[in-house]
Amino acid sequence: THSSVTEIGGRMSLAEVAKKIDVFLGHTEVNKIHELGNHPVRSVSMHPNYDPDDENNFNGDIALIELWDPVPLGPDLLPVCLPDASNSTFYANGYMGYVSGFGVEKNVLADRLKYVSLPVGDQRSCKKWLQGKEVNGKPMVFSENMFCAGSPSVGKDTCQGDDGSVFTVKDSESERWIATGIVSWGIGCHKSYGFYTKVINYLDWIKEITGM
Repeated sequence: THSSVTEIGGRMSLAEVAKKIDVFLGHTEVNKIHELGNHPVRSVSMHPNYDPDDENNFNGDIALIELWDPVPLGPDLLPVCLPDASNSTFYANGYMGYVSGFGVEKNVLADRLKYVSLPVGDQRSCKKWLQGKEVNGKPMVFSENMFCAGSPSVGKDTCQGDDGSVFTVKDSESERWIATGIVSWGIGCHKSYGFYTKVINYLDWIKEITGM
C-alpha cells in the first residue's frame, strides 16, 4: 500500500514536519523545478480523523500546507478548483479524470511529470475486488470518504511516489479543472484500482482551516 499523510506525519510534530517539507512549483522536470527554488512552509494541518499508525485505514488521508509567502500565478502555475458541495456528478461511475505525478513507472522514479487518464470506478466493483486482499493480515477499509478509480483490466494506475497527487476532472460547463480526489492508497500498481480521498467530503474542514 501507499499513503500520503503517513510519509509527512509519522511521529514528528506538525511544526517539525513543516520545517522539513520542501515545496517546488512551476515546472515538469525534476532538475529544473529544483533550480526554481524551494517555497518555505509555514504550517501543516492534518485531518483529525487520520491515524498514521493504522496501515489498513486511510480515512481522513488529507492535509493542508500553508506557505510563508504568496505564490505568483502565471502560465506555468495555476490553481485548481474545489468541487461544489452540492454537485456529486464528478464521482459517477466512468467519469474520466486525470492524475499527474513523479511516481514510479517500471520500477524507475520519474524525472519528468507524468499523467494518466482514469475513470472513476464502480464502488461495488471496487469493494468486491478488495475482498481477500489483506494487508498485514487485515482487510483494507474502503469508507464513504474514499472513491476508487481505474480498472484491473486497463493496466494504468498511480504508484509509489504519486501519493498526494490530485485527481482532477474538467467541468464542461465552467471549463474549470476541479480537484475531486487525492491519491491515497492502493494494493499493487498498474493492474489494480487506486483509492482516493474524496475531497467533497472534506470541504467544511478545508474552509475552516483556510478561512475561505
